Amino acid sequence: MFKLNLLTPEKKVVVDQEITEAVIPTISGEVDILPGHVPMIANLGTGILKFKVKETGSTFKAVISSGYCEVNPEGVNILTESIQLKEEISEEAAKAQVAAANAKLTKESLTDAQFEETLKDAKKAQEGINLVNENIRHH
Repeated sequence: MFKLNLLTPEKKVVVDQEITEAVIPTISGEVDILPGHVPMIANLGTGILKFKVKETGSTFKAVISSGYCEVNPEGVNILTESIQLKEEISEEAAKAQVAAANAKLTKESLTDAQFEETLKDAKKAQEGINLVNENIRHH
């Protein structure tokens, strides 16, 4: 049994879901986790989380941002600051967020912390656009 737990500060998104694989965005790149993966802890980056549900073989995808991932012999535990499912993303709103963040980055005098936060917001919005348009690009 290889299980996934996916939590945000607000809710338990997935609890004890049997999976066959997870692709997790970390700050150092995507990590593909299969049963038997060496135990590890990683800082999450902003990107698209994917995992395959064992029972149905379907793939779950969502944009996550910041947090931690723990891999152990029983499975994967993900604690993320935020999660957006594909159906929760408005491409128009995400494009507006990217444009606003880019304008802020180029026109305003920001502290390092404000700069990093604005950059993260832009990346999260861009990953949302990528997730919404994913099926279009692959056909």
